[in-house]
Amino acid sequence: MKKLVAIAGGLILASGFAVAGDDQHQQKSFNELDENQDGVITQTEASADQTVAAQFQTADANQDGYLTPAEFDAIQQEMEEAE
Repeated sequence: MKKLVAIAGGLILASGFAVAGDDQHQQKSFNELDENQDGVITQTEASADQTVAAQFQTADANQDGYLTPAEFDAIQQEMEEAE
């Protein structure tokens, strides 16, 4: 019985860490990613946030190699709707 309680407790604890881990990644804002404050985000700057980096090519609607505030907002909105 003690073994069963210990296993159940471990599973509960592990699931709590998994849920907490999901909340730890907060997507960075446009201004946080635009390190040189030139008004656009480069792919290098986007690499500071794994979610933005993964969506960079899709978000770069005009394929100029930069994310404008409008492009960034559009991908943010798509990600929020997907949640």
